[in-house]
Amino acid sequence: MKKLLINKSLLIAFILFSSISMYAQSHKIALSLTGGYVDGGFGGMTTLDYKVNKFDFLQFNIQANFTNLEYEDIKIPVDLYGFNAGFFFDLLRNNNRKFALSIGAGGTIGYETINNGDEVLENNQVLDIETSSVVFGAYAGIEADIFLIPTVAINIRANEIYHINSEIGEFTPYFGLGIKLILK
Repeated sequence: MKKLLINKSLLIAFILFSSISMYAQSHKIALSLTGGYVDGGFGGMTTLDYKVNKFDFLQFNIQANFTNLEYEDIKIPVDLYGFNAGFFFDLLRNNNRKFALSIGAGGTIGYETINNGDEVLENNQVLDIETSSVVFGAYAGIEADIFLIPTVAINIRANEIYHINSEIGEFTPYFGLGIKLILK
């Protein structure tokens, strides 16, 4: 009788431990916050991942970039606020879900302001470009997650954003580091 009770206790402990470790391997919704480098400045990104199956997920993020453009020894502030939506898949991950490497691509739309929307520079020159406009295009990215515990990971990401109609340049890189929280 005592041996049967010990076996049942071990079985219950195994089931509980297995369900906790399975939770670490597969999640449905995650939120990450990163900050980092963009060409000539800094940026930040808030990202929501939604798993569609064990290996693939939809990714939605809001990004803000703050850079300076050099023109005749004048630093012109350039701000970009964008929304990116894409499809990502796990390229590499280990069985105990301590590390994951994902790659993906998608579309982007945003709002770009040059010189805070003012056409006149500090040296009284007039810019002959659109100082505030809606920009759109595509992006591709790669990200790595290093899990500290089953619900918290260090998130490292690199995105290249291509804006078809940007006034200052079509390509914008983003390299970020932050934290990812598994919500569900």
